Amino acid sequence: MSSHSNRSEPDMYTRQLSASGSKAASGHSANGGYSGYSAYSQSAASGPKPGFGPNPGFGPTPGFAGPVTYIYQPIAPTNTVAIIAMVLSLAGAMTSFVPAGIAGIVMGHVARRQIRQRDERGDAMALTALWAGYLGAGFWLIFWGLYIGVMVLAIMAGVAAEEATY
Repeated sequence: MSSHSNRSEPDMYTRQLSASGSKAASGHSANGGYSGYSAYSQSAASGPKPGFGPNPGFGPTPGFAGPVTYIYQPIAPTNTVAIIAMVLSLAGAMTSFVPAGIAGIVMGHVARRQIRQRDERGDAMALTALWAGYLGAGFWLIFWGLYIGVMVLAIMAGVAAEEATY
């Protein structure tokens, strides 16, 4: 016999709830537990069962105490200075605009101090700003120093070669 022909039995996967929102229709008792369970043992709730005596070693079986309550802690805000410092440091490291890297370094130090004082998030971003700022600014300062040095040497060599032809 299929479950669709006998409508008195509930379907195995679905349950029909009343639209009024009553506790009895939802399967929950007024105490917050499920209606099929009791806070007392079955023998205490329905009397002694034949062949089974009371169990003197154990007390009543506890049921559900009620619905589980979740308490969410608010998340600490992320430090805005740390975000700006990381963006400036990464932009300075990628574009050779050294002042952006230096601004990112300064803001990274300010952000780390603010994070410790205000108990905010974003310490990893501030640390990333410091690393990217120091490495990027250092790399580009060395690069431009060598580039300008090579150009000066090339110009001096050209001037010396031109004077030697006279």
